[in-house]
Amino acid sequence: MKRLLTLLLALAMVLCLFSGCGKDDGGTAPDVDGDGLNEHGVSGPVNPLTGETVSEDASELRPYCVMINNHPAARPAIGLSQASIVYEALAEGGLTRMMAIFTDVDEITIGSIRSARPYFISMAQAYDAVYVHAGGSEQAYSDIKTLGIDNIDGVRGSRSGEASSYYRDQTRLNEGRNIEHTLFAKGSSLASFAENNYDLKHDAGYDTSYGLSFSTDAVSQCSKSSTDFTVYYSGYSTDFKYSSDKNCYNAFIDGDEYIDGGNNSSIDFANVIVLNIPSQTVDGYGRQAMEMTGSGSGYFFTGGKYVEINWERADRADNFHYTLKDGTPLNLSIGKTFISIAPLDSTKGLIFNG
Repeated sequence: MKRLLTLLLALAMVLCLFSGCGKDDGGTAPDVDGDGLNEHGVSGPVNPLTGETVSEDASELRPYCVMINNHPAARPAIGLSQASIVYEALAEGGLTRMMAIFTDVDEITIGSIRSARPYFISMAQAYDAVYVHAGGSEQAYSDIKTLGIDNIDGVRGSRSGEASSYYRDQTRLNEGRNIEHTLFAKGSSLASFAENNYDLKHDAGYDTSYGLSFSTDAVSQCSKSSTDFTVYYSGYSTDFKYSSDKNCYNAFIDGDEYIDGGNNSSIDFANVIVLNIPSQTVDGYGRQAMEMTGSGSGYFFTGGKYVEINWERADRADNFHYTLKDGTPLNLSIGKTFISIAPLDSTKGLIFNG
């Protein structure tokens, strides 16, 4: 009987770990500490982007940063529920664009794919990632070339297997959507191309934690409550609502929840980080420029509470480092993270709805 109880307990812990953001009575993250070690003594490899226990240690492997179209005609995106971290930042026309970070893309479809911008490239460099995009601004292409960015381009890509990693979704074309909202990437083809063209392991000595740390008690850092808040980028905004049942946040735009159109599932975020980073229009198309190095302020949300934070990044090769206002390193809750890059000082900013 004792052996049976032990096996049942182990099974329950594994199910909890792989749920990402499960409910528990204390409103905390799953029962795993910051090193991915279950408090009952079961250890295993950890996804350094989420703090979740995984079946195989892939911490030495470079992730993929994929540009995701967030135009109304391109929603819902496909593949977002498989991402570990999702960034959202302002693009031209007041719209936002997303960049999703995946530890592995081999068995998923992702899209629709959009074009590169310099500040997204800078963010991808923080993870030493393979950058996946479809076209880009001329400055973005200049940065890709001069900075030696390992990338997979769905528009100008001319290397064997590069452009063929992408396809047009016929269903969306038949629905009358503009062609720029119909380009998707086959994850298996992206992985194959990357393997044939790039070194997929981080260099020796690289910080494979990406500057992130995780805790089951990250909510204890937060001193104020907010279960419903809005981030304004320009005329567009994203709402976040906390679900106590799942102990996670869900994101909404134009009143509709962000879902993964591939499986119609909600995208549950254990953490939301809002970084106050100014943007500047640099051309007649409305393209933006943002300084992604240096330091600044922001907010961290988890478990229905929040705290003001600071961020630092020494240069483009450095990770983002988050601290509390007193300089204490910030711990994230275990699970997925949504990061909003918003010029809070020049918009309505961050509004707490409840």
